[in-house]
Amino acid sequence: MNKIQLCAVIACAAGLASCGLSNNDTLYTSYTYKPYNYDETLYYSSQTYRGGVDYNVGTPSRGVTIPDSYHVGANHSPTPHKERDRDWVQSQNPQKYTIEIADDAKAASVASKLYQVPKVDRSAEIKYQKDGKTYYKGLYGTFNSQDDALKALQSLPDDLKKGAGVKNWGSVQTNGE
Repeated sequence: MNKIQLCAVIACAAGLASCGLSNNDTLYTSYTYKPYNYDETLYYSSQTYRGGVDYNVGTPSRGVTIPDSYHVGANHSPTPHKERDRDWVQSQNPQKYTIEIADDAKAASVASKLYQVPKVDRSAEIKYQKDGKTYYKGLYGTFNSQDDALKALQSLPDDLKKGAGVKNWGSVQTNGE
C-alpha cells in the first residue's frame, strides 16, 4: 500500500471511531414530561356552527340544485350507471326501436363500442343471461319506427355499423335479446 492509501484508511478509521466516543452529559439534554393543560377557550362562538350559515362569509347559504343530467337517482342520490341504464331501458315504450351497437360476453368490448357512438342520443349497456351465461348488450337511442332506427344506423361511423342492428324495445326488455 502506498502512503496516500494508508493515510486515507487511517483517516476513515479515525472518523468512524470518533462516532463511538461522546460525552453523554454535554451532547444530550434530558427530557422532562410536562402534562398538557386543556384550555377551554372557545375560539368560535357556538352560533357559528348552526345550520344554514356560510362559514366563510356568515350569510345564509343557498341549497344546491343538481341538474337531471347528472348521474343521480330518484332523490338526487348517486346511482350506479348499471341501475341508470337498466331503468332507462325498462322505461322505454316497447313499441319503439333502438340500435343494438354490440352484443358480447365481455362488458369491456361493449363499453368500448358505446364510447364511440355520437353523444346525440342516450346509450346504455345492459347485462342479460342466455343459456346460463352472462352477456352484455350496448343499445343506442330510441326511435319511433324501424325506418327511423335504420336511418340512424346508416348515419353511424362504418366501424360501428359492423355487427349493429335494429331491435324492438319490447324484445330487449323481456328477455334482453
